Amino acid sequence: MGNEEHDIDWDELFGSDNDEEEEKNDIKINIESWSCIPGLLLARAAISHQDQMTLLQAIADHRYFHDNADQAMCFGALPAHFSWLETWVKTKYPELFPQDIVNRTPLFDQAIINLYHKGKGIKSHIDLLRFDDGILVVSLLSSCVMIMQKEDHKVPLLLRPGDVLTLSGEARYEWEHGIEEQMRDYIDGEWIERGTRVSITLRKLLTTS
Repeated sequence: MGNEEHDIDWDELFGSDNDEEEEKNDIKINIESWSCIPGLLLARAAISHQDQMTLLQAIADHRYFHDNADQAMCFGALPAHFSWLETWVKTKYPELFPQDIVNRTPLFDQAIINLYHKGKGIKSHIDLLRFDDGILVVSLLSSCVMIMQKEDHKVPLLLRPGDVLTLSGEARYEWEHGIEEQMRDYIDGEWIERGTRVSITLRKLLTTS
């Protein structure tokens, strides 16, 4: 694949720093749940526009996607530009996980950063069992539809920029999640055009004795 397909205009993607419509950090976010998928929570517009831009700037500054890479990983003590999300969960939104997960230290010690060019997706899967319960996904830049699947039961989730998805218990261990490869998604009677999307997934490796 040629370099022209992977060049990213970060300035265009970031948008303006002069956006006067920033949400205040003290505004309570809307957390959605699904009775058919215990352990699945979706916090709508949970990350402010400014914090989204800060995350994207850190990803660009640290060159996570250099040499046409579409994925990068961090292990161990997470860098500050990601680790603040642990404090964010523990102090502001502990309801995103069961209490035993929220109380563990560290909450996360592995990050995977994925770049999805327009139309790209990820095969339906359950995260490897080498990772503990409690997974957090931050969605940035573009909207897309993620499909939760268990046997023949499929539940579509619309992920918008700034949304935070958490998986624990049954949602983490018994349901697959994936994103189909297509240029746009249809959900709730609406077509959603895809653009470049970035996701940050935080997990914790199981400790070995």
